[in-house]
Amino acid sequence: MRRLEAGELDVAICVTEGLVAGIKNNAIRLFGTFVETPLPWAVSVRVDAAYATLDDLAGNVVFGASRLGSGSDVMARYMASQFEWGHEPDVRVVGDIHALVNGVQTRTIDAFLWERTTMQRHYTQNEVRYLGTVRPPWPAFSYAAQTQFIQAHGQRLLAFMQWAQTATRNFMSDVEQNSSFVCERFGYAQSDVKAWAEYVRYSEDGRVDRAKIAKAVKVLERAGVVQGVDVDGVVLTPEA
Repeated sequence: MRRLEAGELDVAICVTEGLVAGIKNNAIRLFGTFVETPLPWAVSVRVDAAYATLDDLAGNVVFGASRLGSGSDVMARYMASQFEWGHEPDVRVVGDIHALVNGVQTRTIDAFLWERTTMQRHYTQNEVRYLGTVRPPWPAFSYAAQTQFIQAHGQRLLAFMQWAQTATRNFMSDVEQNSSFVCERFGYAQSDVKAWAEYVRYSEDGRVDRAKIAKAVKVLERAGVVQGVDVDGVVLTPEA
C-alpha cells in the first residue's frame, strides 16, 4: 500500500482485508477481484502451548503481525470481534513469517495468523502448532491502484485483468503438471500445492462483488479496523 501511495507501483494485488484497512482519503481504490474464494487464515501457537481452542486465546494473549495494517494484524482484530471477546487484541509487530515463527518459539508472542498452506511446512517440521482456521466471508485477493490511475487507464487495467485470468486459468487447468514450478520456486511439497488448489478459485472475470466488499467494510468497522468508510470509497470500476 505504501508503494502504491508513493507512486512506485501502478497496480498491486493485496489481501482484501489489508487493502480495505489501508485505504485513506480515496487515494487508493480496489478495482477488481483476483482470488474470489476466502483466504483461510491459520492460527499458530507454540508447540507446547496449553491452548486447545481458538477461544482460549481470548485472555492475556499477544498476537504477532508482520506490520501494522497487514492481513495478520487485521485478522487478529477481526478474530477478536467475531468471537466476541469484548476487547481489542494485543498485537505486536514482529516481522515476516520467519520472525513470527521465531517469536512464538521464544515466547515474544503467543499466536499469529497466516495463510494455511503457507504454514504447512512449519507444522510438518514441528516448529509451531496449528490451532484452528479463521475464514472471513470476502474474496482473498483484490487488485488495487491509485484512484487517478484507474480513472486514466481503465482499458489497460481491464486488459491486464484479462491477461491474469488467462494465466491463472492455464495454471489451474493442470495443477499436477504445473505445480512443479511452485514447488521448485517456493519450496512447497506437491501435496501442499494440491491441497491449496482444492480451495482456491481465481476470479473468471475480475468483477468486484460489491455486497461482499460492503460486508468486509462493515465487519472491519465493527472490529475497529476502519472508520467512516463505505463501499463507494473503496471500490472503483475501470471503464473501457
